[in-house]
Amino acid sequence: MNWLTSPWLRNGWAGFSIYLILGWISLRLGHHDFTRFALPAMSVAGVIGWWLAYRRYRLVADTPTSRLGSAALGRVELYGTARCHDSAPIYSPLTGKRCVWYRCWRYRNDSRSQLDPADLALSREMQSEVSEWSFRLIDGKHEVIVQPDGAEVQAPHRESQRDGNDTLVEEWIAEGDPLYVTGQLESSAGPIPDASQFRRDVGQKLAEWKADPDWLKRRFDLDGNGSIDEQEWLAARAAAEREVRQTYKELAEAPPTLLMRRPDDGRPYLIDTRSPRDTARWYRLRAWLHAAAGVIAFIAWLKLGIS
Repeated sequence: MNWLTSPWLRNGWAGFSIYLILGWISLRLGHHDFTRFALPAMSVAGVIGWWLAYRRYRLVADTPTSRLGSAALGRVELYGTARCHDSAPIYSPLTGKRCVWYRCWRYRNDSRSQLDPADLALSREMQSEVSEWSFRLIDGKHEVIVQPDGAEVQAPHRESQRDGNDTLVEEWIAEGDPLYVTGQLESSAGPIPDASQFRRDVGQKLAEWKADPDWLKRRFDLDGNGSIDEQEWLAARAAAEREVRQTYKELAEAPPTLLMRRPDDGRPYLIDTRSPRDTARWYRLRAWLHAAAGVIAFIAWLKLGIS
Protein backbone atom coordinates (compact mmCIF):
# COMPACT_ATOMS: atom_id res chain seq x y z
CA MET A 1 0.00 0.00 0.00
CA ASN A 2 1.16 3.54 -0.73
CA TRP A 3 2.46 5.05 2.52
CA LEU A 4 0.58 8.30 1.84
CA THR A 5 -2.71 6.41 2.14
CA SER A 6 -1.55 4.31 5.08
CA PRO A 7 -4.33 3.96 7.69
CA TRP A 8 -2.17 5.02 10.64
CA LEU A 9 -1.12 8.21 8.82
CA ARG A 10 -4.54 9.26 7.54
CA ASN A 11 -6.71 8.28 10.47
CA GLY A 12 -7.41 10.85 13.17
CA TRP A 13 -4.87 11.50 15.88
CA ALA A 14 -2.45 8.97 14.42
CA GLY A 15 -1.19 11.73 12.11
CA PHE A 16 0.67 13.14 15.09
CA SER A 17 2.79 9.99 15.24
CA ILE A 18 5.15 11.76 12.81
CA TYR A 19 6.42 13.78 15.77
CA LEU A 20 6.81 10.60 17.80
CA ILE A 21 8.81 9.06 14.98
CA LEU A 22 11.06 12.11 14.67
CA GLY A 23 11.51 12.19 18.44
CA TRP A 24 12.47 8.51 18.41
CA ILE A 25 15.01 9.18 15.68
CA SER A 26 16.44 12.07 17.67
CA LEU A 27 17.21 9.75 20.59
CA ARG A 28 19.60 7.91 18.31
CA LEU A 29 21.33 11.10 17.22
CA GLY A 30 23.90 13.17 18.99
CA HIS A 31 23.17 16.66 20.31
CA HIS A 32 24.55 18.34 17.20
CA ASP A 33 22.61 16.16 14.75
CA PHE A 34 19.45 16.46 16.82
CA THR A 35 19.64 20.27 16.63
CA ARG A 36 20.59 20.27 12.97
CA PHE A 37 18.15 17.73 11.56
CA ALA A 38 15.40 16.51 13.89
CA LEU A 39 14.08 19.83 15.21
CA PRO A 40 13.87 21.52 11.77
CA ALA A 41 12.13 18.41 10.39
CA MET A 42 9.59 18.54 13.23
CA SER A 43 9.02 22.24 12.58
CA VAL A 44 8.41 21.64 8.87
CA ALA A 45 6.09 18.71 9.69
CA GLY A 46 4.12 21.03 11.96
CA VAL A 47 3.68 23.61 9.20
CA ILE A 48 2.58 20.99 6.67
CA GLY A 49 0.22 19.35 9.19
CA TRP A 50 -1.26 22.74 10.09
CA TRP A 51 -1.86 23.65 6.45
CA LEU A 52 -3.53 20.33 5.58
CA ALA A 53 -5.81 20.37 8.64
CA TYR A 54 -6.61 24.10 8.39
CA ARG A 55 -7.48 23.70 4.72
CA ARG A 56 -10.03 21.05 5.65
CA TYR A 57 -11.33 23.13 8.53
CA ARG A 58 -12.02 26.10 6.24
CA LEU A 59 -13.63 23.81 3.66
CA VAL A 60 -16.05 22.38 6.23
CA ALA A 61 -16.68 25.69 8.02
CA ASP A 62 -17.28 27.68 4.82
CA THR A 63 -19.56 25.15 3.10
CA PRO A 64 -23.21 25.41 4.21
CA THR A 65 -25.02 22.16 4.94
CA SER A 66 -27.62 21.44 2.25
CA ARG A 67 -30.85 19.49 2.55
CA LEU A 68 -30.82 16.71 0.00
CA GLY A 69 -34.28 17.56 -1.31
CA SER A 70 -33.16 21.03 -2.40
CA ALA A 71 -29.39 20.64 -2.87
CA ALA A 72 -27.87 22.11 -6.01
CA LEU A 73 -25.55 19.98 -8.11
CA GLY A 74 -21.85 20.65 -7.60
CA ARG A 75 -19.80 21.02 -4.42
CA VAL A 76 -22.09 20.40 -1.42
CA GLU A 77 -22.06 19.35 2.21
CA LEU A 78 -24.67 16.79 3.32
CA TYR A 79 -25.58 15.31 6.69
CA GLY A 80 -27.88 12.35 7.24
CA THR A 81 -27.88 8.66 8.12
CA ALA A 82 -25.70 5.90 6.67
CA ARG A 83 -27.51 2.99 5.01
CA CYS A 84 -26.50 0.04 2.85
CA HIS A 85 -28.21 -0.68 -0.43
CA ASP A 86 -31.30 -2.79 0.33
CA SER A 87 -30.17 -5.65 -1.91
CA ALA A 88 -26.42 -5.43 -1.21
CA PRO A 89 -25.51 -5.24 2.49
CA ILE A 90 -21.83 -4.89 3.41
CA TYR A 91 -20.14 -6.90 6.17
CA SER A 92 -16.73 -6.14 7.62
CA PRO A 93 -14.26 -8.97 6.91
CA LEU A 94 -12.73 -9.17 10.39
CA THR A 95 -15.66 -8.85 12.80
CA GLY A 96 -18.48 -9.65 10.38
CA LYS A 97 -20.48 -6.59 11.43
CA ARG A 98 -22.99 -5.09 9.04
CA CYS A 99 -21.64 -1.72 7.95
CA VAL A 100 -21.58 0.74 5.06
CA TRP A 101 -17.78 1.08 4.91
CA TYR A 102 -14.75 -0.61 6.45
CA ARG A 103 -10.97 -0.45 6.45
CA CYS A 104 -8.78 -3.23 7.83
CA TRP A 105 -5.10 -4.00 7.85
CA ARG A 106 -2.59 -6.43 9.31
CA TYR A 107 0.89 -5.65 10.55
CA ARG A 108 3.75 -7.70 11.94
CA ASN A 109 4.61 -7.34 15.62
CA ASP A 110 8.14 -7.64 16.95
CA SER A 111 9.74 -7.39 20.35
CA ARG A 112 10.53 -3.69 19.99
CA SER A 113 6.99 -2.72 19.00
CA GLN A 114 5.82 -3.90 22.40
CA LEU A 115 7.78 -1.04 23.98
CA ASP A 116 8.36 1.50 21.26
CA PRO A 117 5.30 3.26 19.73
CA ALA A 118 7.45 4.65 16.95
CA ASP A 119 8.39 1.14 15.86
CA LEU A 120 4.74 0.19 16.05
CA ALA A 121 3.80 3.04 13.70
CA LEU A 122 6.59 2.17 11.31
CA SER A 123 6.03 -1.58 11.37
CA ARG A 124 5.57 -3.08 7.92
CA GLU A 125 1.96 -3.45 6.88
CA MET A 126 1.47 -6.89 5.44
CA GLN A 127 -2.10 -6.80 4.17
CA SER A 128 -4.76 -4.11 3.89
CA GLU A 129 -8.24 -3.78 2.49
CA VAL A 130 -10.49 -0.74 2.08
CA SER A 131 -14.14 -1.00 1.10
CA GLU A 132 -14.89 0.46 -2.33
CA TRP A 133 -18.61 -0.41 -2.35
CA SER A 134 -21.06 2.46 -2.58
CA PHE A 135 -23.69 3.09 0.10
CA ARG A 136 -26.51 5.53 0.79
CA LEU A 137 -26.93 8.72 2.77
CA ILE A 138 -30.54 9.15 3.87
CA ASP A 139 -31.91 12.64 4.52
CA GLY A 140 -35.58 12.42 5.37
CA LYS A 141 -37.39 11.01 2.34
CA HIS A 142 -34.43 11.59 0.04
CA GLU A 143 -31.24 9.64 -0.51
CA VAL A 144 -27.95 9.91 -2.35
CA ILE A 145 -25.49 7.19 -3.35
CA VAL A 146 -22.05 7.80 -1.85
CA GLN A 147 -19.00 6.46 -3.70
CA PRO A 148 -16.15 6.30 -1.16
CA ASP A 149 -13.33 5.98 -3.69
CA GLY A 150 -10.79 8.75 -3.02
CA ALA A 151 -12.43 9.93 0.21
CA GLU A 152 -10.71 10.71 3.51
CA VAL A 153 -12.85 8.65 5.87
CA GLN A 154 -12.96 9.06 9.65
CA ALA A 155 -14.54 5.87 11.02
CA PRO A 156 -15.97 5.89 14.58
CA HIS A 157 -15.62 2.17 15.31
CA ARG A 158 -12.34 0.30 15.70
CA GLU A 159 -11.31 -3.15 16.91
CA SER A 160 -7.99 -4.97 16.94
CA GLN A 161 -6.93 -8.49 17.79
CA ARG A 162 -3.78 -10.58 17.83
CA ASP A 163 -3.20 -13.31 15.27
CA GLY A 164 0.07 -15.01 16.13
CA ASN A 165 2.84 -12.50 15.48
CA ASP A 166 0.45 -10.17 13.66
CA THR A 167 -2.11 -7.63 14.77
CA LEU A 168 -5.36 -7.26 12.85
CA VAL A 169 -7.04 -3.85 12.95
CA GLU A 170 -10.47 -2.95 11.59
CA GLU A 171 -12.36 0.33 11.41
CA TRP A 172 -15.89 0.76 10.12
CA ILE A 173 -18.94 2.98 9.77
CA ALA A 174 -21.97 1.07 10.97
CA GLU A 175 -25.34 1.13 9.28
CA GLY A 176 -27.46 3.74 11.04
CA ASP A 177 -24.52 5.93 12.07
CA PRO A 178 -24.81 9.66 11.42
CA LEU A 179 -23.06 10.50 8.17
CA TYR A 180 -21.39 13.71 7.04
CA VAL A 181 -20.12 14.01 3.45
CA THR A 182 -18.69 16.94 1.53
CA GLY A 183 -17.90 16.34 -2.11
CA GLN A 184 -19.30 16.54 -5.65
CA LEU A 185 -23.05 15.98 -6.06
CA GLU A 186 -24.16 14.73 -9.46
CA SER A 187 -27.36 13.48 -11.07
CA SER A 188 -27.75 10.44 -13.29
CA ALA A 189 -30.22 12.31 -15.47
CA GLY A 190 -28.36 13.17 -18.65
CA PRO A 191 -29.07 15.83 -21.27
CA ILE A 192 -31.87 15.40 -23.81
CA PRO A 193 -30.39 13.57 -26.84
CA ASP A 194 -29.99 15.71 -29.97
CA ALA A 195 -30.84 14.73 -33.55
CA SER A 196 -27.44 13.18 -34.24
CA GLN A 197 -27.64 11.05 -31.10
CA PHE A 198 -31.16 9.99 -32.07
CA ARG A 199 -29.93 8.84 -35.48
CA ARG A 200 -27.07 6.90 -33.91
CA ASP A 201 -29.42 5.16 -31.48
CA VAL A 202 -31.84 4.24 -34.26
CA GLY A 203 -28.98 2.90 -36.37
CA GLN A 204 -27.71 0.84 -33.44
CA LYS A 205 -31.16 -0.69 -32.89
CA LEU A 206 -31.50 -1.54 -36.59
CA ALA A 207 -28.05 -3.14 -36.50
CA GLU A 208 -29.16 -5.28 -33.55
CA TRP A 209 -32.25 -6.38 -35.50
CA LYS A 210 -30.20 -7.17 -38.61
CA ALA A 211 -27.96 -9.40 -36.51
CA ASP A 212 -30.98 -11.74 -36.18
CA PRO A 213 -32.32 -11.99 -39.75
CA ASP A 214 -34.87 -14.70 -38.95
CA TRP A 215 -36.50 -12.50 -36.29
CA LEU A 216 -36.37 -9.50 -38.65
CA LYS A 217 -38.17 -11.43 -41.39
CA ARG A 218 -40.84 -12.77 -39.04
CA ARG A 219 -41.65 -9.23 -37.93
CA PHE A 220 -41.31 -7.17 -41.12
CA ASP A 221 -41.56 -9.56 -44.12
CA LEU A 222 -45.21 -8.72 -44.66
CA ASP A 223 -45.56 -10.29 -48.12
CA GLY A 224 -43.80 -13.50 -47.07
CA ASN A 225 -41.33 -13.62 -49.96
CA GLY A 226 -38.39 -14.36 -47.65
CA SER A 227 -36.67 -10.97 -48.00
CA ILE A 228 -37.03 -7.43 -46.69
CA ASP A 229 -37.85 -5.03 -49.55
CA GLU A 230 -37.60 -1.24 -49.47
CA GLN A 231 -41.08 -0.60 -48.08
CA GLU A 232 -40.65 -3.23 -45.37
CA TRP A 233 -37.28 -1.74 -44.42
CA LEU A 234 -38.90 1.68 -44.09
CA ALA A 235 -41.45 0.08 -41.76
CA ALA A 236 -38.61 -1.44 -39.72
CA ARG A 237 -36.90 1.96 -39.46
CA ALA A 238 -40.15 3.60 -38.33
CA ALA A 239 -40.55 0.91 -35.66
CA ALA A 240 -36.98 1.46 -34.48
CA GLU A 241 -37.59 5.21 -34.21
CA ARG A 242 -40.73 4.61 -32.13
CA GLU A 243 -38.86 2.33 -29.74
CA VAL A 244 -35.98 4.79 -29.33
CA ARG A 245 -38.42 7.64 -28.63
CA GLN A 246 -40.19 5.47 -26.06
CA THR A 247 -36.87 4.73 -24.37
CA TYR A 248 -36.09 8.46 -24.22
CA LYS A 249 -39.52 9.12 -22.71
CA GLU A 250 -39.07 6.48 -20.00
CA LEU A 251 -35.63 7.81 -19.10
CA ALA A 252 -36.98 11.37 -18.89
CA GLU A 253 -39.86 10.33 -16.63
CA ALA A 254 -37.67 8.23 -14.29
CA PRO A 255 -36.54 10.07 -11.14
CA PRO A 256 -32.84 10.92 -11.35
CA THR A 257 -30.37 9.13 -9.09
CA LEU A 258 -28.17 11.43 -7.02
CA LEU A 259 -24.52 10.50 -6.64
CA MET A 260 -21.84 11.84 -4.28
CA ARG A 261 -18.23 11.39 -5.40
CA ARG A 262 -14.71 12.81 -5.27
CA PRO A 263 -14.61 16.39 -6.62
CA ASP A 264 -12.89 17.19 -9.89
CA ASP A 265 -11.36 20.42 -8.51
CA GLY A 266 -8.88 18.57 -6.29
CA ARG A 267 -10.35 19.76 -3.00
CA PRO A 268 -10.66 17.15 -0.22
CA TYR A 269 -13.47 14.61 -0.29
CA LEU A 270 -14.43 14.03 3.36
CA ILE A 271 -16.62 11.39 4.97
CA ASP A 272 -17.20 11.53 8.74
CA THR A 273 -19.80 10.57 11.33
CA ARG A 274 -19.58 13.77 13.35
CA SER A 275 -21.96 16.65 12.79
CA PRO A 276 -20.78 19.43 10.46
CA ARG A 277 -19.99 21.68 13.44
CA ASP A 278 -18.06 18.96 15.28
CA THR A 279 -16.19 18.03 12.09
CA ALA A 280 -15.09 21.64 11.66
CA ARG A 281 -13.98 21.81 15.30
CA TRP A 282 -12.05 18.55 14.90
CA TYR A 283 -10.03 19.84 11.95
CA ARG A 284 -9.48 23.22 13.63
CA LEU A 285 -8.12 21.52 16.77
CA ARG A 286 -5.83 19.34 14.69
CA ALA A 287 -4.59 22.38 12.78
CA TRP A 288 -3.58 24.31 15.89
CA LEU A 289 -2.03 21.28 17.56
CA HIS A 290 0.15 20.80 14.50
CA ALA A 291 0.98 24.50 14.55
CA ALA A 292 1.88 24.36 18.24
CA ALA A 293 4.16 21.36 17.67
CA GLY A 294 5.88 23.15 14.80
CA VAL A 295 6.38 26.37 16.78
CA ILE A 296 7.76 24.52 19.82
CA ALA A 297 10.22 22.63 17.60
CA PHE A 298 11.27 25.88 15.90
CA ILE A 299 11.84 27.70 19.21
CA ALA A 300 13.81 24.73 20.55
CA TRP A 301 15.91 24.74 17.37
CA LEU A 302 16.72 28.46 17.87
CA LYS A 303 17.56 27.97 21.56
CA LEU A 304 19.75 24.92 21.07
CA GLY A 305 21.32 26.25 17.92
CA ILE A 306 22.44 29.46 19.60
CA SER A 307 23.67 27.85 22.82
